[in-house]
Amino acid sequence: MPYQTDERLKSYLDTNQLYREQMCRAVLATDPRFSEVRPRHPRGGPDGGRDIEALYRGEQKAIGAVGFVNQANDSNEQKRGIESKFAADLESAVAATNELGAFVFFTNINLTIGEKNTFTLQAKSRGVPFCDIFDRERLRIDLDGPNGFFIRFQYLGIPLTEAEQASFFARWGDEIQSVISSGFDRMESALNRILFLQESRDPIVRITVAVELDRKYTAEEIGHFRFFCSLYLKEPKLGIMAILFGSSDKSCRMRSDAASDFSTQQPGIKYGISSGQWERHITYSNEDKPDQQEQDEEERYTPVGSSSSMGPDEIEFLSIRYDKDPFFRLQPGLALKDLDDSIFIFFSNNTLSHKIRAVHVYSNGYKLQEITELTIDESKFEPKLPVDFSEDELADPWVRIRPVEFSSAFHFRFFEVTPTRLFSPDQVKNSLNI
Repeated sequence: MPYQTDERLKSYLDTNQLYREQMCRAVLATDPRFSEVRPRHPRGGPDGGRDIEALYRGEQKAIGAVGFVNQANDSNEQKRGIESKFAADLESAVAATNELGAFVFFTNINLTIGEKNTFTLQAKSRGVPFCDIFDRERLRIDLDGPNGFFIRFQYLGIPLTEAEQASFFARWGDEIQSVISSGFDRMESALNRILFLQESRDPIVRITVAVELDRKYTAEEIGHFRFFCSLYLKEPKLGIMAILFGSSDKSCRMRSDAASDFSTQQPGIKYGISSGQWERHITYSNEDKPDQQEQDEEERYTPVGSSSSMGPDEIEFLSIRYDKDPFFRLQPGLALKDLDDSIFIFFSNNTLSHKIRAVHVYSNGYKLQEITELTIDESKFEPKLPVDFSEDELADPWVRIRPVEFSSAFHFRFFEVTPTRLFSPDQVKNSLNI
């Protein structure tokens, strides 16, 4: 094998200067002393003898030059030609590069130690601190080592023996697997983002906030509860500035069509849950004044849905929903992309807030956020909600659930993160060959 590599270096790349430069650049890139190894002309062409550029030891400018001959035989005539080639390329590198830190010369001629020393001294005399010579034997040693097997195969067409394959994968197997895995991961991540950006144009069907408790509780342990989400858009869409949705006990509390008085219902989550949702609409009028808008803030919340359900005996998850899934869609609605850069915050009774482990936010088959770092703001606060609560219920005061750091509210920022799609669509089967 050493003999075969030596013979291929002599003449296998005759007249193919592009492959010669690419092979030498690949060899230099395996040398840990050099980084950012790149060609001056990736597809070949006149380069004034400066074929390769790099950094030597991370900071000094380095230039590499390739001086191959056709049918190399190490004759005196060929060596004189290489001496002239080295001198010319060195002068070109020194003239073109300020503060040249290293000069590297590649040749397929075998040189003696004395000849290499002469080249090195010549470089130092021109003010170049470091000079390295890759002659044919030096190239052969690098190409016949584990770091050079793939270069040798690519440019000299020499396959790996079984022993070399074992050596190569022992050296590079983990790195190759990592590159393959990371490459597929990046591709999958890009495709997932493209799919989300496309599907984010779809109208919102439902926003679900799932509150995960720190353990499973009995209904009696929860008792009275209330949990709401207030979400403000970055800018009004379809006249909608904000949405509000939430749940509490007493199944008729938020039911506008319920005939009975909810105050007579037995309190506690066990005996029923009531849910409601509202939208805050903005109208633009020259007659509107800021103080008037503030006075009418509560009135501008328009009810857009309510529901009731039976209470559970045990609770580990509690969910609230903003539901926009009518049988027929008679008018446009918010799209998922309209939530980008919106802010939202949660309101809860104090007792329930201390039982929360995490909050999960979903919409249109995507998980938008998983919030595990949260803090409870117990400062006195009375939200202006279009829902009635008794004095006994409000004895368990309102609290705000906020992020732990950096902000007083949570955000959806689709520029920074891509939501996770929860389902993969099935493909329609085609049993017909048409």
